[in-house]
Amino acid sequence: MIFTDWYAPGYRAGGPIQSVYNLAKLLSKNFNVKVVTRNTDYSSAEIYAEIIPDLWTKHSPNHEVIYLSASNLKFKTIKNLCKTHQADIMLINGLFSFYFSILPLFFANYLGNTRTFVAVRGMLHQSALNVKPLKKQLFLAFARGFGLYRTTTLLSTSSFEKDEITKTLGRVKVVSAPNIPIIPNENFDFDIKKFKSESGQLRLLFLGRISPEKNPVMVLKALKDINLNIKISFAGAGLDSAYQNIFDTAMRDLPNNIEVNCLNELPHQEILNLFKQIDVMILPSHGENFGHAIFESLANATPVIISNNTPWKNMMLEKAGLEVNSNSLDEISNAIQYFNNLSQLEYREWQIGSLNMALSYMDKNDFEKIYSTIFNV
Repeated sequence: MIFTDWYAPGYRAGGPIQSVYNLAKLLSKNFNVKVVTRNTDYSSAEIYAEIIPDLWTKHSPNHEVIYLSASNLKFKTIKNLCKTHQADIMLINGLFSFYFSILPLFFANYLGNTRTFVAVRGMLHQSALNVKPLKKQLFLAFARGFGLYRTTTLLSTSSFEKDEITKTLGRVKVVSAPNIPIIPNENFDFDIKKFKSESGQLRLLFLGRISPEKNPVMVLKALKDINLNIKISFAGAGLDSAYQNIFDTAMRDLPNNIEVNCLNELPHQEILNLFKQIDVMILPSHGENFGHAIFESLANATPVIISNNTPWKNMMLEKAGLEVNSNSLDEISNAIQYFNNLSQLEYREWQIGSLNMALSYMDKNDFEKIYSTIFNV
């Protein structure tokens, strides 16, 4: 049984939805998988169309989902789901959601006969803890004091995240479990787009929330003093009105040579189509435990400009992207100008390097074997 706040057909929460959905499909080959989630998308009150709430919906063989309505999100509902189905294994996606993280973990510990795993999803990175810090620190202090994760296995996606988990929660069991992204197209058609197209503009895509941890304002500030023709598209929502105002002000301050297109959130298929129209994906975030946007860019043969606070390393060596200090305007600006100065032939080399890095990640991870081993031990 998997508990997660948001699930397909939702898309506003970004990569984690795709990752959990891919994992559920993979596990359904060998397990009966039941997913418990909301009947609305992230930061949305609109109920999913064509889905009956509070009833089990069959997605595929061995893969069922129950989409809970707001009126049914209560202590008793979560307790009954845990008690009635008595899953052999419970996977909790995240740490801080009351109904989809804390209550399921409490009932799993109370029932005592369910092996419990918690996917941390980068939530213990400092940039994530800085969002609503008081509530999170109070909960973490409670978790440590009462040994909430004592009999739980926590899943990390990197050695860096494992260190964050043990530093924050103390002596807990942590195992490595890679994210399951989309499968790259090995037969990618490199001729589907021309570098900088016919307009001569370098085309950038910022794929992430308009939020402090994703750092979009630094991108705008870096662009302000660049004397080049650049078009940048922002695909992501702004949920913090104060930060959105800062972003809007920085956007208005841009010179005429910088064209900005704000797309808000897009369904996954539209994101894939968008990669055909851009040259570089830029995301100098303050931290990523994996970075689905990064992987999807690489898988679509599109080089990236990312911060040095992600698991993706040696990007320049592989000609897949450039790593920058997320707080350095000069480094972000220089990276943008570097890509602008490439020729069509040179850009093709970076396309090939990007796709090869995505394929290499897939080759190194036998996901079915890894997760079967984790859940069967």
